[in-house]
Formats: sequence, structure tokens, C-alpha cells
Amino acid sequence: MSPVSLHAHLAALPPRPLADDVDLARVGAYRGYREVIAGLAALAAGPGASVRSIGSSVRGVPLFALELGAADAPVATAIIAGLHPIEWIGVETALALLARLCARPPEGRRIVAIPLVNVDGYQAVEADLRAGRRRFRRGNARGVDLNRNYPTHFRAAAPHGLRAALGGWNHGGPHPLSEPECAAVVAALDTVSTRTRIDHALSLHSIGRMILTPWGGRLRRPEAAPRLAAAAESVRARLPGYRAVQSSWWVPGLRGHGMELDHLHAAYDATALLVECTGGGATLREPRSLVHPFRWFNPPDPARHAEQLAGALEPFVRGQ
Repeated sequence: MSPVSLHAHLAALPPRPLADDVDLARVGAYRGYREVIAGLAALAAGPGASVRSIGSSVRGVPLFALELGAADAPVATAIIAGLHPIEWIGVETALALLARLCARPPEGRRIVAIPLVNVDGYQAVEADLRAGRRRFRRGNARGVDLNRNYPTHFRAAAPHGLRAALGGWNHGGPHPLSEPECAAVVAALDTVSTRTRIDHALSLHSIGRMILTPWGGRLRRPEAAPRLAAAAESVRARLPGYRAVQSSWWVPGLRGHGMELDHLHAAYDATALLVECTGGGATLREPRSLVHPFRWFNPPDPARHAEQLAGALEPFVRGQ
């Protein structure tokens, strides 16, 4: 597929906002896919920012990366969000963080951000919300968990049985980078790494109020564990109620093979963090939220949480 410009893609999308079909008072003031793309276009209009197509999804939807800062900067930060389609608070946090960075572009650092990787899954969740369906979705259009499809510590899993029935739960695909979304992310970051060193990396997910460090696919500690732990602790100190832990020890012994977190560290020696944003939005005070998968992962007041997270993560992303 030939590269598609952001503005051409935006112009081709249906203009109907999510609020036309969804009571946002029940799920939260989130943005539908077109509104996310419009937000990205607004950010790209700022000084020094640019957006480019880096590939496309299983269904041919373009993936976009926003770049900011000097192209010849000696170091870079990678930001990724939206690998799991129902975790919209991660996408909102990425956009809030990029708004801060665009308002005050970093000096001596390049920012490369892919704020929505699983575009097919995001659109499927949006269709569920518009239709009033309460569905849990984790994989891409082929049912693959994109956060199990990266080369580092990859382990193939059969695409059938209970995991497949759960909508791609931890099914990492037939081989590393089998999914075009992950292949596009890795190719884009590999290109960046040929001209500058990616020394910081951040991936945004939900839920759990956790700051996770590599490894996720191994129980042992990486050689850079002290550096990784120090970075995680610095972020944790700015986020009350969050915990910092090595990913494979969040639930002791439960490993995540083929995680982007591990690959970002192994491929680029980046100080890589994965943030599980917020505690979700399910509450006993609102019984309907307990049976609504979207609310499990997304709080009903996304702007407040996204701004809090963006403020806490901004120093890390700037390499401070």
C-alpha cells in the first residue's frame, strides 16, 4: 500500500463524532477514530512537528507516526500506544503527552510517537460502542495480540482453543512480526535508530496503575535492571497510587512473551517503561460498569487522568 497523507485519510473518514451515537456520560468523554486522527493532525500543525505514514493494518488502514524535535538530534524517545484496542485511555494519554511536547519542543532530542497502533481493533471497539454491544477485544483483525508479536522472547501459540475464544488473548501470531502493525512499528524505529540513538521508550496500556520494566518474557533481571528500576521509580514518585515492578513479576511467574517492552530494550538498549494507566472505570457505585468491558479498562473522566499521567511522564520522555 502506498503511503497515505494524514489529511487525505482524515478527509475520507465519516464525519460523525462518537457522541452522536454514544452516551459519553456512561463511558467517558473519549474520542472515536476520526477524532483521534483529527487530534493528531492538529498536533502536526505545530512548529517542528510532522506526521508520516509508516505502514498499514491488516485491513489496510494507515498507521501514522508523529515526529518532533531536530532530525539530527543525538538521542530519541519512542512512544507507543493503542496496541490493545479497548485500552483507549492509553491513546488519550499519548495525545495529552504529545500536546505538551508540541507546546514546548525538546532540545537535543527527537520524539517518535505512534499513538494508535491497533487501528483495526480501535475501530471495532468504536463500532461496538456505537451499536451498544459490550464486547472485550484484545487482538487485531486476525485475533493476534500485538503485544505478543515482537521478536524479543517471542513464543508462538496456537490460534485456536480458549485463547482464540477470548478474542486473541495472548496469541502472539505464527512468527515474530507476522502482523503488519508490529512490522511497521519496528521498521519505523529501526530507521530512526540508524541516525540517532533511541535511549528512552514508553508504551501506554491499561489497567493496573503499574510502571513495568523489562523483562516481561523472562523471570531473570536484565543487566540494566538498576537503570530501568531507577527510571520507573522516578515516574512512580510522580504518580501516587502506582507501583513499579519488573513486568514478569507483576503477577509472579506470569510471563509475557514477545512484548514490545522487551523489544524496545533489547533492540535499542533503551530505558523502556510500560505504563498500565489508571485503575479503570468499573465501580460498585455504578453496577452497570461491572459488566461493561470498555469500562473495565477506561475511567469515565479520561481528560483528568490523561493530563495527570502526561505531566508525570513528560520528564522521562524528555530524557530528564
